[in-house]
Amino acid sequence: MSVPTIGLIVEQRDASVIEQWDLTTSVYRRYDCGALVEERPFTDAELASVAKQAADAVRQANTVALLARARTAFTNNAAYLAKVAGGTATNADHIAQVPALTRQMQAVIRLIVGSDLLDATDDTATQASASIQTRAGG
Repeated sequence: MSVPTIGLIVEQRDASVIEQWDLTTSVYRRYDCGALVEERPFTDAELASVAKQAADAVRQANTVALLARARTAFTNNAAYLAKVAGGTATNADHIAQVPALTRQMQAVIRLIVGSDLLDATDDTATQASASIQTRAGG
């Protein structure tokens, strides 16, 4: 099972014990009073946890990106509606609005449903969640 490379070490300490999870090499280390007492590859549970955290980070970043797009879409839609209300909207404006609204709804659906739909932000991606589930053993 592979884990995405993140390039950091997570560490937990108490008075005499240091535990390290090296996310780059997928190796766990435990030190007692400064001496290395255990070093091993991540367990399947640790690998799954890292994969889930990576997927959650991607989903959070995609949520932020989709919300930013929603603000832009709101402004663009208001401009279109102003043209319609003012009687200046052209056939080209009406035709362009249909695919724009479809793309916007795809983003809104991703935000509402969440979960694996937030693995991507583009309008057609449906396979990204499969690769994350495979890495996590799901």
